[in-house]
Amino acid sequence: MSAAAPTSTELISASVVIPSLSPNAGLLRLLQSLELQRFTYSQIIIVDQSLGLKSRAVLENYEGSLRPKIQIIESEPGLAKARNAGLSALRDGWDVVLLPDDDVWLDGDVSESVTKAIRQGVSAGSGRLDPENGTDGLRIDFPDKQILLTQGNVWRSSIEACYFLTPHFLKSVGMYDESLGLGAKTPWQSGEGTDLLLRGLERGLTVVYLPGYKLVEATMPTLSAEKSRRRLRNYARGTGRVFARNYSLAGRCALLIRSAGRVVLQTRRGREAFRDNWQILVGRVEGITGKIL
Repeated sequence: MSAAAPTSTELISASVVIPSLSPNAGLLRLLQSLELQRFTYSQIIIVDQSLGLKSRAVLENYEGSLRPKIQIIESEPGLAKARNAGLSALRDGWDVVLLPDDDVWLDGDVSESVTKAIRQGVSAGSGRLDPENGTDGLRIDFPDKQILLTQGNVWRSSIEACYFLTPHFLKSVGMYDESLGLGAKTPWQSGEGTDLLLRGLERGLTVVYLPGYKLVEATMPTLSAEKSRRRLRNYARGTGRVFARNYSLAGRCALLIRSAGRVVLQTRRGREAFRDNWQILVGRVEGITGKIL
């Protein structure tokens, strides 16, 4: 991996790592959106975690210009494990790696925005993720302008499917912690990306939120109330675990106080909202203490 940022006269070289657990036609939409960019692509690695490498069947319907750049590799389940496998499979010679999930796609041409940030010496960053059907399901109230990420705002201004990393960042920080994140063999089912950025910030690297790097997320199937609460608690455990590793006692206490406050406030919205936020609070306590209640 070359750590040098490209000069203003160079075309930026991008690699792409796509973790894929249940590949479907959405993967084709992502590839088509990558075609619209003005990057020069080095590699596009699809990390297939499905039984029987289903992505091969999906790609039989793709005859786009990026086909020669695509490589399928296999990985055990786990988002962090899949991303690490993809990053390990990259050859040298790229300036930035994009890490989209297989159910998102780039919103128009984002290459100029990312290129400008890399040329300015940014080591890593996150873009904006909008839901397919408007902003009602927006996961984060993303800022409208570019900001430097810090330990205080990284949770409110970054999301894993929108990350981009430089070789310098990976050399300095290492890769994802495979004990964190969806599919990990632990109770800590989120936070692997935020943990990675926090480790970069701790080393003094420049990490940004970049509103010009916009992606869209496909509508997810509606879960039952029971499954939704189980997921909320699993994700909250991951958040708590990342706080336990990266934040002071005061920071960990502040998280739990905010979570408890939301439980109290949500009583006004009825029993279901209260139960959702209670599961988040309990999950964060579990992550911070390292004990499953």
